[in-house]
Amino acid sequence: MIPVETKDAPVPSGPYSQAVISGNTVYVSGQIPIDPIDRTIPDGTEDQIRTAIKNLISILSAAGVESGHVLQVIVYLTDMDDFAMMNSVYAEMFGSPCPARTCIGVSSLPKGVKIMIDAVGERCH
Repeated sequence: MIPVETKDAPVPSGPYSQAVISGNTVYVSGQIPIDPIDRTIPDGTEDQIRTAIKNLISILSAAGVESGHVLQVIVYLTDMDDFAMMNSVYAEMFGSPCPARTCIGVSSLPKGVKIMIDAVGERCH
């Protein structure tokens, strides 16, 4: 197992890696919408969604996962009324082919954010 670390995503706030590599598979820990530079959390729901996905994509990229090689994504939302907005931003940011995906409604997430997202990808090199 090889840990993945990038400054383009938030530093873990606990005893876990941003991601780990096993063989050609990359497992990314749940990412919440924290700006990796100033550690702020956006106020708006759409900005939170964009920031969380950007953090996830940054880690996948640092691990050698190219677009189209994200295998599975799990999205956690505190308000399922945000599903349509998340779906729209997700489609824009991930493009095609879309990975397999699960979306789960939860009662709360760390730091009171509205979204957390994790993924499994396949390294291309």
